[in-house]
Amino acid sequence: MKRMALLSILVLIVQLAFAFTGSFGGSRTEELSSVVGGSDGILAVGFSEYYDEPYMQTIVIKTDSDGNISWTKEYGTPVDDIGRCIVLTDEGMALLVSRVEMTSGAKLMATLIDGNGSQVWQNFYGKYRDYSPWSVVVTDDGFVIAGQCMTDNNYLQASLIKIDLSGRTVWEREFGKDGIDGAQAVTKLDDGNILATGYSWIEERQYLWLALLDSYGKTRWQKLIGNSEGPFLEGRAAIEAENGFLVGGISSSFSGKAYLAKIDTFGEIVEETLLDDKYPALLSILKDNDNYVGLASFVTVEDEGFGLIEITKEGEVLTHEAFNVDSFEPHAFARIGAGKFVVVGTKSTDENGRQAYWISADF
Repeated sequence: MKRMALLSILVLIVQLAFAFTGSFGGSRTEELSSVVGGSDGILAVGFSEYYDEPYMQTIVIKTDSDGNISWTKEYGTPVDDIGRCIVLTDEGMALLVSRVEMTSGAKLMATLIDGNGSQVWQNFYGKYRDYSPWSVVVTDDGFVIAGQCMTDNNYLQASLIKIDLSGRTVWEREFGKDGIDGAQAVTKLDDGNILATGYSWIEERQYLWLALLDSYGKTRWQKLIGNSEGPFLEGRAAIEAENGFLVGGISSSFSGKAYLAKIDTFGEIVEETLLDDKYPALLSILKDNDNYVGLASFVTVEDEGFGLIEITKEGEVLTHEAFNVDSFEPHAFARIGAGKFVVVGTKSTDENGRQAYWISADF
């Protein structure tokens, strides 16, 4: 049964001493886009801007469990590149995925590093052009990268690329027709299948897009969530939950609201929830003990920062907290323990401009 709930929230704004915060950068722009973590700290990827060519370089920051920087390294090319997403393997390796600006159009760059940050290999991908990677997941035998590309027909389409553990392309798929499509999140399921979510434009209307693929890249099903008269929908996060999936993103008419849906294994909606417009977007969802926690952006007239949302496996919102962090734009978060998270993004200051920033929160 499909059910829509509008969740009116009395937002609790938390002003507290966080366990730790950290920043990196100078007078230029530094941003963090993605993060993974554990009990020994975090590993975050983003970019650092320079005044000379190349103007932007992929950067990785490693911290200890107290948020102190252990090391920073760049993995760039002679041209501009921007680190977008990161994932850990069971062996302690990390795969970084970047967008690289080339004369023929942007390509994907994947870089495998070991636990000390030493580069193992680096390769480029994409049979088309203007690639934008947004998410990566580790599989039993490699990685799947989700994003967007421009095809030979000049259409922006959702893109999924699978590579093996040595960096060789296994398969590449595009999704969409003559509109604008993008895959913004991808997750591996317990049975080895792949679930991707994003958006699809059809006749001047944006729908939330879902696709289930097997490990060989064959489509099991595709679904569009939304209708021709409803709000624009966009998928930003997806995770497996009992008897289906939790999908998060944005519902927008005149302004955005965080959107949450429980989807069954056939791609049908079980329940939908819209959060208050103080939470404009649901950016990511992670498992935490028996429930799930979502990262939301948080903006009011007077406050800004991020929100953490506790969600059941059925898609019900249990609790939430808004964390006030001035001039902070959250991009991603990682779980570092039960009820403990680190949020990364960029923070603006009058003195240093936009800096890479990370902050821990108990929830």
